Order: sequence, then C-alpha cells, then structure tokens
Amino acid sequence: MRQVVILVEGQTEEKLVNEVLSPAASMRGTYVTPVVVTTSATPTGAHHGGGHWKHYHAKLQSLLKASHWERVGLLLDYYQYPKGAPKREVATPSGSLDSVGRQSALMTALRAEYPDPRFRPLVVLHEIEALVLAAIDAGRGDGLLPRQGLAELRQAITRAGGPERVNDGPSTAPSKRLEAADPGYMKTVVGPQLVSEAGLPAVLERCPTFRAWWEDLLA
Repeated sequence: MRQVVILVEGQTEEKLVNEVLSPAASMRGTYVTPVVVTTSATPTGAHHGGGHWKHYHAKLQSLLKASHWERVGLLLDYYQYPKGAPKREVATPSGSLDSVGRQSALMTALRAEYPDPRFRPLVVLHEIEALVLAAIDAGRGDGLLPRQGLAELRQAITRAGGPERVNDGPSTAPSKRLEAADPGYMKTVVGPQLVSEAGLPAVLERCPTFRAWWEDLLA
C-alpha cells in the first residue's frame, strides 16, 4: 500500500484522520498516518496545537526527509494560523482579499517554503470543525447536540453559504459556534463521531476545498 502521512495540530484532527480519513483511504490502496505536532513539553505532558511555527517546521523537515512517504500532508486551521508561519500577515483581514483569497495565498506560500513535490498543505477554512458543521448540515447531530443549538448551527451554515464559509473570529469561528450550541461539547469525541456518522462523501460534498485537497493527497 502507498504510505501517506498528515501532520496535524491536535487530537481532534488525529481522531478524524484515524476514524474517518484513514479507513476511506485504505479502500483506495493508501495507508494514511496522522502525526500530531508537539508545540511544548511540560511536567504534565506534551502540548499540541497552537504554538510557534518552528515546531511545525522541525516536524515537516523530518517527515520530508523520510523517503517512504509518497505524500506529506499538512492540516492547519485558517483561524489562528501559527505565529511565524509563512505569510502569516496575509491571514489577517484586509480590504483586498477575502478569506478564500487569503487561504490561497497562504497555501502558495507554504508550497514555496517547502518545494518538495510530495508536500500537500491545506489551510482549512476556517477550522477543522467545518467538517463537523458539514455533518450537521447533512442531518446529523440529533441526540448528540441540543435541538435549539442544532437549529442555530444549521441557520448559520445556510446564511454563510456552506460549512467552509462559516467565519473566523473570537465568537464566530466554527469551534466557538459549536461550544455556544452545546456548552458541554467535547470536540475530540462528538466531532469525529458526527463526521463518521455522516460519512465522508456527504462531508466532502459540502466542503469543496477540503475535498480538492483530499483527492490531490490520494492522487
């Protein structure tokens, strides 16, 4: 089987890869492995996600040096794009580029920084939780999230024009909306469960930039 690795920010992404993406890839003759970046280490254990780009850079360099990986993927949230990452200044709002334009500029910068032809980065609009919103848009969530919260999330998706269009911000990012819909929301448990229940095809149908990245990763 072809071997593909995806560098991810945290446990939510790791579970999504293991529980949803990897089984789908295996059906296409590809073995997908997630690797979680460690951004700091404390006496209580390793911390993942956030942090400075230097941690991602070191891990990417290590993965790209390993010749057995046919593809090296990278998943980063557009919201809270890491400090020190290529073209981070582009990730801030401006009058000349919308979020889709800035996403494209960031991914172009990442590919230029790491020109290895196996490298496949994706800056996820606007967070990996967009996949969870896609699952909710596909009709999942009953019994897992409050009815009123589900209704509000579906309205937000419709207003935005799709899960990937639900915007970034201190209170409007996908993860923040999920927490508002259900204060007890457990992102590393409920999120992957919803995506798994909806099925990858239904989620990809609603997340075109993620779908394009995924198909390119497996090509």
